[in-house]
Amino acid sequence: MIGKPSEYEAMARCEKDLWWYRSLHDITLLKMKAHFIEPSASILDAGCGTGGMMQKLLIHGYQNVVGFDYSTDAVRYSTNSGLNDIRLLDIRACDGAYAHASFDVIICHDIICLLDEPDAKLSIKNLATLLKPGGLLLLNLPAGRLFKGTHDVAVGIKERYSKDSVIQLAGAPYRILESFFWPFLMSPPIFLIRLLQRIKLRISKFSIVPSDVKMPSSLLNNLFVTLSLWENRHLSHKPWGSSVFSILQKV
Repeated sequence: MIGKPSEYEAMARCEKDLWWYRSLHDITLLKMKAHFIEPSASILDAGCGTGGMMQKLLIHGYQNVVGFDYSTDAVRYSTNSGLNDIRLLDIRACDGAYAHASFDVIICHDIICLLDEPDAKLSIKNLATLLKPGGLLLLNLPAGRLFKGTHDVAVGIKERYSKDSVIQLAGAPYRILESFFWPFLMSPPIFLIRLLQRIKLRISKFSIVPSDVKMPSSLLNNLFVTLSLWENRHLSHKPWGSSVFSILQKV
């Protein structure tokens, strides 16, 4: 996704309202409250994109929030939206950019999946050095190879994860407190759309492969938001989904 300004433009345009982002932000906030993260907690958004997650945290009373991204486009959109202390930084070298053991919570959504396995493991360890003992890493990653589609190609996803592969990725610095798939209720249409995308990729030649970051009709988007937010609060067992959300604690 780095070097694709159109993808960051699409993210900036959709991040506030698109059902998928709203659901991810909702899950993040619910889990922070469930683990008693105080409003005064120091929070780092590692790979903050266009800043939607940081803005949501600020709206909900979390004031000590900083972020970084490796994309100049992402940093520009985040800064232009009024966010402060956004750094241009590579997650593979972030351990020297902040004081060690200085954050209570690190959020890292859909960044590690863009890296090769050695760099992914290095980045997870780098984030551990920035967490206080007992601090939490909230990690969202794409899941399930059956959900692979043009979005993976467009944004450069190199790996889709299972619960077991998240455990292998985390390694010694962490213990897994929670790991679950989402969205469950939206999985059937996502699977069908991605299946059609894979078929088109095989039989067609694309000069530009588009991602899935675009707004559906307001009627559909509102329906998807309602389903997703209901699921976040009422479905405790979700056997599959196109993403896996994990809460890791530094030991």
